Amino acid sequence: MHLTVARQLFVMAVIVVISFFFSRKNKFGQKESQFLSRILLYVINPCMIVSTFDVDFDREKLKFLALAIGVSFAFHLVMIIMATLLFARKKNLQEQSALQEQKARDALSKIGIVFTNSGFIGIPLINGVFGGEGVFYLMGYILVFNILLWFWGEWIVTGSMRPLKILANPNVIACAAGLVVFCVPFRMPYAVIEPLRMIGSCNGAVSMMLLGLLFASFGGDKSGQEQKAAATIRAYARPLARDVALRLLACPLILLFATLFALRAFDFVHEIKLIMSVLFIAAACPVGMSVSSFAVVFKKDADYASLLVAVSSAACIVTIPLLVALLEALA
Repeated sequence: MHLTVARQLFVMAVIVVISFFFSRKNKFGQKESQFLSRILLYVINPCMIVSTFDVDFDREKLKFLALAIGVSFAFHLVMIIMATLLFARKKNLQEQSALQEQKARDALSKIGIVFTNSGFIGIPLINGVFGGEGVFYLMGYILVFNILLWFWGEWIVTGSMRPLKILANPNVIACAAGLVVFCVPFRMPYAVIEPLRMIGSCNGAVSMMLLGLLFASFGGDKSGQEQKAAATIRAYARPLARDVALRLLACPLILLFATLFALRAFDFVHEIKLIMSVLFIAAACPVGMSVSSFAVVFKKDADYASLLVAVSSAACIVTIPLLVALLEALA
């Protein structure tokens, strides 16, 4: 399986490279990245989620999805505890020095450690390795992701919560609509589901094009931006290395033990290996795009957030196959 994962990541990386050079040549930047982000968030991802649920109803499969949701919540809870304990030691130092920028960066670090790119990278990766059945169980992870992001994540960054934001999230709406589609005693008409399936199939390519655009816009050649980017990387080197290592290595390695436990505890579930493999890969993905979005929306350290997403996305090409190989060796 790890070779299949590595092959799929390589294919995705090729698209990123193509997008990178095309974006640099045409001097694409924030305007274009916002457009692609909105297309992915509001159109492509919801269409893909709904079309994924257009399968014959199976009561057992619904139970498996509930299991995936429960395990996903446990995974996120473990990562939230890790992030909280890690930065608790620095609390007094931050209060004494009153470094507001450091506090804001630490908030972004916490979100980056907990919330992975299970949508833009996870969906095309899982779809390429396991197909639609794997994406079906990935929806459990994404549902938990979105709920906790707007509860715990927003509270970490702003000190407040907006529960209604969860209900308005397009991916949460799509998951709810998908469950309805799955539970009805008939398949959706071809004229209804096929357009959704065709749009959803663009997820992988467009997600990787967005990443390539992100890399290009961060290190662009406009008005001396290359020197600014190099200086930014040097200034952020230590926290960046720490957060990337925690996201791509520490968290997945700890969750590896939880995965092995679940494989043994639920060995009577015939799809448990598929479910746990999907959730483990989702938890091993790089820092989520939501970190950059939060930084922009709430006016935090957007440069650090973008750099964190970019570096972790590049490094995951190596770490994810190695982690999957380790899971295969121990399972």
